[in-house]
Amino acid sequence: MSEEEQGSGTTTGCGLPSIEQMLAANPGKTPISLLQEYGTRIGKTPVYDLLKAEGQAHQPNFTFRVTVGDTSCTGQGPSKKAAKHKAAEVALKHLKGGSMLEPALEDSSLFDPVFGSKGSLVVKLP
Repeated sequence: MSEEEQGSGTTTGCGLPSIEQMLAANPGKTPISLLQEYGTRIGKTPVYDLLKAEGQAHQPNFTFRVTVGDTSCTGQGPSKKAAKHKAAEVALKHLKGGSMLEPALEDSSLFDPVFGSKGSLVVKLP
Protein backbone atom coordinates (compact mmCIF):
# COMPACT_ATOMS: atom_id res chain seq x y z
CA MET A 1 0.00 0.00 0.00
CA SER A 2 1.35 3.46 -0.84
CA GLU A 3 1.78 6.18 1.78
CA GLU A 4 -1.09 8.07 0.16
CA GLU A 5 -3.44 5.08 0.52
CA GLN A 6 -2.42 4.51 4.13
CA GLY A 7 -3.10 8.10 5.14
CA SER A 8 -0.97 10.15 7.44
CA GLY A 9 -3.41 10.78 10.32
CA THR A 10 -4.60 8.66 13.17
CA THR A 11 -6.86 5.67 12.81
CA THR A 12 -9.33 4.13 15.17
CA GLY A 13 -8.31 1.15 17.29
CA CYS A 14 -9.47 -1.32 14.62
CA GLY A 15 -7.55 0.31 11.74
CA LEU A 16 -10.45 2.40 10.43
CA PRO A 17 -9.95 6.06 9.47
CA SER A 18 -10.77 8.57 12.17
CA ILE A 19 -13.60 11.07 11.74
CA GLU A 20 -10.97 13.78 11.16
CA GLN A 21 -9.49 11.82 8.26
CA MET A 22 -12.91 11.28 6.72
CA LEU A 23 -13.77 14.98 6.93
CA ALA A 24 -10.43 16.00 5.41
CA ALA A 25 -10.65 13.45 2.60
CA ASN A 26 -14.23 14.35 1.61
CA PRO A 27 -14.60 18.16 1.76
CA GLY A 28 -17.48 18.29 -0.77
CA LYS A 29 -19.76 15.74 0.92
CA THR A 30 -22.77 16.66 3.04
CA PRO A 31 -22.78 15.99 6.79
CA ILE A 32 -25.53 13.41 6.22
CA SER A 33 -23.43 11.37 3.78
CA LEU A 34 -20.28 11.69 5.90
CA LEU A 35 -22.12 10.52 9.01
CA GLN A 36 -23.61 7.61 7.05
CA GLU A 37 -20.14 6.55 5.86
CA TYR A 38 -18.66 6.88 9.33
CA GLY A 39 -21.52 4.95 10.93
CA THR A 40 -21.22 2.18 8.35
CA ARG A 41 -17.48 1.90 8.99
CA ILE A 42 -17.90 1.56 12.76
CA GLY A 43 -20.95 -0.71 12.46
CA LYS A 44 -23.43 1.81 13.91
CA THR A 45 -25.58 3.15 11.11
CA PRO A 46 -27.15 6.55 11.92
CA VAL A 47 -30.89 6.52 12.59
CA TYR A 48 -32.91 9.70 11.93
CA ASP A 49 -36.20 10.41 13.69
CA LEU A 50 -38.58 13.29 13.03
CA LEU A 51 -39.32 14.68 16.49
CA LYS A 52 -41.42 17.74 15.64
CA ALA A 53 -43.07 19.42 12.71
CA GLU A 54 -44.58 22.70 13.77
CA GLY A 55 -45.33 26.18 12.56
CA GLN A 56 -47.56 27.53 9.87
CA ALA A 57 -47.46 26.28 6.27
CA HIS A 58 -45.48 29.31 5.09
CA GLN A 59 -42.99 29.10 7.97
CA PRO A 60 -42.56 25.50 9.17
CA ASN A 61 -39.99 24.30 11.68
CA PHE A 62 -38.79 20.70 11.78
CA THR A 63 -36.73 18.93 14.44
CA PHE A 64 -34.81 15.73 13.67
CA ARG A 65 -32.78 13.52 15.97
CA VAL A 66 -29.91 11.39 14.71
CA THR A 67 -28.62 8.55 16.83
CA VAL A 68 -25.24 6.90 16.26
CA GLY A 69 -24.46 4.33 18.92
CA ASP A 70 -24.87 6.03 22.31
CA THR A 71 -24.85 9.57 20.92
CA SER A 72 -28.02 11.45 19.99
CA CYS A 73 -28.00 14.89 18.41
CA THR A 74 -30.85 17.09 17.23
CA GLY A 75 -31.16 19.66 14.51
CA GLN A 76 -33.85 22.20 13.67
CA GLY A 77 -34.58 23.89 10.39
CA PRO A 78 -37.20 25.32 8.04
CA SER A 79 -37.24 22.06 6.02
CA LYS A 80 -36.80 18.38 6.79
CA LYS A 81 -33.59 18.38 4.76
CA ALA A 82 -32.15 21.33 6.69
CA ALA A 83 -33.06 19.78 10.06
CA LYS A 84 -31.44 16.42 9.17
CA HIS A 85 -28.42 18.26 7.80
CA LYS A 86 -27.99 20.16 11.07
CA ALA A 87 -28.46 17.05 13.23
CA ALA A 88 -25.76 15.23 11.23
CA GLU A 89 -23.46 18.27 11.43
CA VAL A 90 -23.81 18.44 15.22
CA ALA A 91 -23.17 14.69 15.50
CA LEU A 92 -20.01 14.96 13.37
CA LYS A 93 -18.81 17.89 15.46
CA HIS A 94 -19.33 15.84 18.62
CA LEU A 95 -17.70 12.72 17.20
CA LYS A 96 -14.75 14.82 16.06
CA GLY A 97 -14.23 15.93 19.65
CA GLY A 98 -16.29 19.10 20.03
CA SER A 99 -17.16 20.21 23.53
CA MET A 100 -20.13 18.39 25.06
CA LEU A 101 -20.83 21.36 27.31
CA GLU A 102 -21.88 23.83 24.61
CA PRO A 103 -25.27 25.47 25.13
CA ALA A 104 -27.77 23.69 22.91
CA LEU A 105 -29.50 26.42 20.90
CA GLU A 106 -27.84 29.60 22.09
CA ASP A 107 -24.43 28.70 20.64
CA SER A 108 -24.02 30.69 17.41
CA SER A 109 -21.58 28.08 16.05
CA LEU A 110 -24.51 25.67 15.79
CA PHE A 111 -26.55 28.12 13.70
CA ASP A 112 -26.36 27.52 9.97
CA PRO A 113 -27.01 30.77 8.06
CA VAL A 114 -27.57 28.91 4.77
CA PHE A 115 -30.32 26.64 6.06
CA GLY A 116 -31.36 28.86 8.98
CA SER A 117 -31.18 25.83 11.23
CA LYS A 118 -30.00 25.10 14.76
CA GLY A 119 -28.66 21.98 16.41
CA SER A 120 -28.16 20.48 19.84
CA LEU A 121 -26.45 17.48 21.35
CA VAL A 122 -27.58 14.84 23.82
CA VAL A 123 -25.12 12.24 25.05
CA LYS A 124 -26.29 9.16 26.95
CA LEU A 125 -23.95 8.45 29.83
CA PRO A 126 -23.57 4.93 31.27
